[in-house]
Amino acid sequence: MSEKLTNRQVRSIKKMLANKGRRQQLKELKSSRPPEQRPKSRTPRRNDWDEDDEDYFTSEKIRRAEKIKAGPRPQAAEVIEREPEVTGTVIEIRSGDSLVMFGGRTVRAMLPAGARSVQGMRSPLAVGDLVELGPGPSGIASITRVATRQSALSRAVSDSSRQGSKMRAHVLAANVDQIVIVCSPKEPPFRPGLIDRYLVAASRDGLPAAVCLNKTDLGISDEVEAALEGYAALDIAVLRTSAETGDGLERAREQIAGKVSLFTGHSGVGKSSLLNVLEPGLALRVGDVTQATAGQGKGTHTTSSARLIPLSLPETFVVDSPGIRTFTVRGMAPRDLASHFPDIDTLAANCAYSDCLHSAEPDCAVRAAQHIDPFLRGRYKSYRLMLTELGR
Repeated sequence: MSEKLTNRQVRSIKKMLANKGRRQQLKELKSSRPPEQRPKSRTPRRNDWDEDDEDYFTSEKIRRAEKIKAGPRPQAAEVIEREPEVTGTVIEIRSGDSLVMFGGRTVRAMLPAGARSVQGMRSPLAVGDLVELGPGPSGIASITRVATRQSALSRAVSDSSRQGSKMRAHVLAANVDQIVIVCSPKEPPFRPGLIDRYLVAASRDGLPAAVCLNKTDLGISDEVEAALEGYAALDIAVLRTSAETGDGLERAREQIAGKVSLFTGHSGVGKSSLLNVLEPGLALRVGDVTQATAGQGKGTHTTSSARLIPLSLPETFVVDSPGIRTFTVRGMAPRDLASHFPDIDTLAANCAYSDCLHSAEPDCAVRAAQHIDPFLRGRYKSYRLMLTELGR
């Protein structure tokens, strides 16, 4: 059933009809006048000009036309015109468009407007994605298809500008072979809780992980050394490097050779600095750890977006990603969390209950063991925090 018009709408319609009737009366009146009394036609506009008829061109119009012809012409962006559609790799995602590399070329590309929003995802596109390109508007290529990912590392993020907004998946990089978790012994401080979160996310997504302690020139405390030994005991590759002195670079090159590696970690741990010395001439922008009172010991975001970078080593690529300060793990049931902590999962066989969550259940072998093992105690703390985030 149609809605009733408001008084304001009725008045607007009456006014429109009255004006229409008045215009019709004026039209009929003009047509009844003798030719000499009719108003003169309008001055010809630029679209009416006939270049063969010079009567329309005054000296001013000629001057303007010549100025336009002599002026610089805008340069067109590189356009994809090959058929069939080409396949490329997303190497960087920027505000409004992306950079895609194929056949030694790098072009700007955009997703169609209808494909830029996917429910539950921060973005449908990630660095490392394989995409098909076709011609697009304004000289920018159009991304016509995103291939199925072979692997991806993601974390959960929320929109900080909206209170109570739902968590969405943010894919840090796609189609990578491993992740390298870069950390620092100090400046910024060593944070095993963040390393544990990366390791859980990598296990969930089926990716091998390595822990790289950078800035070893600052000194390694006994506590940090014990944590590194604990991770090594879990069959996790542990690297020790210094972008300042060059220590450990050969071991790091061996770890990344022939692979696509995502370099990730806390802000300020020196990911870009490390890549600069691993690949001379790369010249990635780096920054210092801030010493301001409000953010003392925290890194600064010198890398603003993730970038896929080819190295001189054969078939070797790295993704230099922006530093993060929080990493929230989602995408699993609370009961499955322990399976991504191999040390906790091994001890769980000795718990009194087969469905023990190692939280408050009696006769829990994990809670008993963490009291006598400092490394396990830290891991158990990480486990409990993530368990709470998963709703238990």
